[in-house]
Amino acid sequence: MSVERGTLAMLVRRREMLAQSAEPIGWKVGFNVSAAQEKLGIDGPLAGFLTSNGLLEDGAEVSLADGAVVVESEVAVELGDDARSIVALLPALEVADPPDLDQDVETILAGNIFHRAVAFGPRVEANAPGAGRILVNGEVEHVMAPGETGVHLEEMVDAVASRLNAAGEELLPGQRIITGVLAPPHVAKPGDRVRLELDALGGVELLFA
Repeated sequence: MSVERGTLAMLVRRREMLAQSAEPIGWKVGFNVSAAQEKLGIDGPLAGFLTSNGLLEDGAEVSLADGAVVVESEVAVELGDDARSIVALLPALEVADPPDLDQDVETILAGNIFHRAVAFGPRVEANAPGAGRILVNGEVEHVMAPGETGVHLEEMVDAVASRLNAAGEELLPGQRIITGVLAPPHVAKPGDRVRLELDALGGVELLFA
């Protein structure tokens, strides 16, 4: 029940932001890693939201003046006319507050799963992202095989749809979903340049100051 109550609270927050002129972008997957799900006592990923209030340009500079952040490298999907099929893929970097897993699930959801911002790279009509690399200041931190970057995309769309449906919300055509971390998040430090590259899609990067 705490997941349902938290999702409802998250959707109230979303409606308030949209009423104040934010534009809807789509949704985010939270906790796609089984170890985190076990710690939180949940049966699958959670769903949060994305709006224009947190949209960053590729190559933007992000201030760390408001506190520490982590950077999560993800594959974003764009939904087709049926609001379920995937018609395009994009590399994405999410900026988030360092996750506090001592919070209860309801509180985490009400706060939109630690989300701060997101940046997208090129939109490509591709079936799979291809192999990937996460670079920090030009140095490769993680390498991902093709099977690691694209294996769960449809499953994550279904997971978001299920969480939203249980709260009376639904996916819509054209919405984007960032589908969960590809590798351990990077704790950003001043001067860092974080870049995600996916062979079939291109790259996206953010600077931190």
